[in-house]
Amino acid sequence: MDRTTRRAAFGAIGSIAAAGLIATHAARAAANTDSAIEAAFERRQRAYAEYQSLPLDNQPIIDGYGPGERELWAIIDTAELEIRQAIATTPRGVMLQLWCAMYHSISKGAEDEALTRADFAALDREDVQLDWNVRLMLAALRSLQAMEA
Repeated sequence: MDRTTRRAAFGAIGSIAAAGLIATHAARAAANTDSAIEAAFERRQRAYAEYQSLPLDNQPIIDGYGPGERELWAIIDTAELEIRQAIATTPRGVMLQLWCAMYHSISKGAEDEALTRADFAALDREDVQLDWNVRLMLAALRSLQAMEA
């Protein structure tokens, strides 16, 4: 083998190795998404929205639930369990986990819809009215949003 051919061969090997590394990195990046958390959070949001649209006098009440309520709570509970059990690998995944935690930390009805929509701006406007633990979660959300940018 002459020098030009050997150089070309080594160059080709290097290019193939680099392409392999790029493909491996891209596959790892794709695998490190929090799509399961995001899908569970979306199911949770839809179920909460449907629950909130039920009539206030949703009758008849059977075993503590009005028509359709038991099924919606089952969706919410399952989604929140999936979100809780997942290990987030992105700032977005951690934010969605924090949104669930915040929902269960605030008992005011006024913030309920903002929490189920994950509406940061609406809650941030109420910051001084919120309990300290929720204000700390807002600070964590703010930091995670900055990491995404």
